[in-house]
Amino acid sequence: MNRLHPHPTPAAPGPEPSFPARLQVEVTTRCNMRCAMCVKSAPDSDIPETDLDLEAFRRLTPALARCEALVLNGIGEPLLNPDLADMAALARKTMPESGWIGFQTNGLLVTEPLADRLVEAGVDTFCVSVDTLEMGGHGQPCGDGELHGGTGAARLERAFHLLHEAGERHGRRLRLGVEFVLMRDTAAQLPLVVRWAGELGLGFAIVSHVLPYDPAMQAQSLFNPNTPAATALFEKWQARALREGLDLHDQHGVAWKFVKSDREKRLHELVKGLLGEAEESGVWVHLPHLLEWDLRNREGAERNLAHLFRQAGDVAGRTGMELRLPPLQACDERRCHFVEDGTAFVTSKGDVSPCQFLWHQYACHLDGGRKMVRPWLFGNVREHDLVDIWQSAAYTDFRRQVLEYEYPYCSNCPFVPCDDIKGAPFPFDCDCLGATIPCGHCLWCMGGLQCLL
Repeated sequence: MNRLHPHPTPAAPGPEPSFPARLQVEVTTRCNMRCAMCVKSAPDSDIPETDLDLEAFRRLTPALARCEALVLNGIGEPLLNPDLADMAALARKTMPESGWIGFQTNGLLVTEPLADRLVEAGVDTFCVSVDTLEMGGHGQPCGDGELHGGTGAARLERAFHLLHEAGERHGRRLRLGVEFVLMRDTAAQLPLVVRWAGELGLGFAIVSHVLPYDPAMQAQSLFNPNTPAATALFEKWQARALREGLDLHDQHGVAWKFVKSDREKRLHELVKGLLGEAEESGVWVHLPHLLEWDLRNREGAERNLAHLFRQAGDVAGRTGMELRLPPLQACDERRCHFVEDGTAFVTSKGDVSPCQFLWHQYACHLDGGRKMVRPWLFGNVREHDLVDIWQSAAYTDFRRQVLEYEYPYCSNCPFVPCDDIKGAPFPFDCDCLGATIPCGHCLWCMGGLQCLL
């Protein structure tokens, strides 16, 4: 194993699948809301407002015939596409009987006729975004940005009621649930939202950390980018320092001093010891991040969030709701569920991308620096069959590299954010370990972000 690798290489993957097992199809990029955490509000966002037309969707039929799950949403609000029900009906006729169809929505456009059409067409999974049950702008992290649910929970309750009634009329058992995005200003709402969802008889709740698109939103993030292995190393050497009457928080600038006191010399040796053990054990370590989160946790950040998670879990358990919580910090062993589960993504323009991280152009703010993300596309369904695009050499090689996990753990790297991952002024070429896929800085792969698929 490369000693810079943060964890052992996973077992060799199975045979390369000939078809995508799951599809996420962006039916529109238009939306009826302006949400604080949305990528459309990101700096340098290049996401034109377009709808996927029914004819382009029909070209997915060969892939749909082998599809286990279909999610009909992307950046925009799927209920704005007038062909949504027709797309679902086509997919339902084509997909295996065991396959499911669903989408995430803000729920504000649900009407009785629309709910009836969608359920009749074969949509069986509806996930409504709810980030607060408060009216108005109280506690909102961005003064002019909306939050799902902030416009009034009563409208969302009516949406769920209409969907439930449509399911009963058509004899369909629906999966109804909510998605909650964790932010510093609204995290306390999590148990309340889960309780509200449970009282409505909903079946699931998906909780995700936020992907910050600017410095202000990064301050809202509650996701600790340090892995448990890096944290354990830091705590070991900090404990050693404290026993000697020292504190690793005092190390800033010591390394650059030409003349050091005995105390500073010992502190410098402790830091070198920490970094040396990290290198020998193959653990990626970013000391400033570790120091920052050590201070946050002294103030109770992790304890408070863990308490909210327990409260939400207790509520979900009492109501029989499935609750998907993200980890409090980055995982030691990364996993790209998109690639591992055989998912392909189709944008509203018909472009084919491997994941939610790379299907649009935008800037985000990670690890104290601005990162430019550019789309990675392998073809367009208007020009080529999706199955042919999936089987192409370029797309196959991309998936192979992802599953090898031989790229750096960027958020835990001492040099982050480096030019390799910032994406400016030039597009990504390769990372410091030679991988030609831009996956070392992906919050989905680290476990911080979750979605319906």
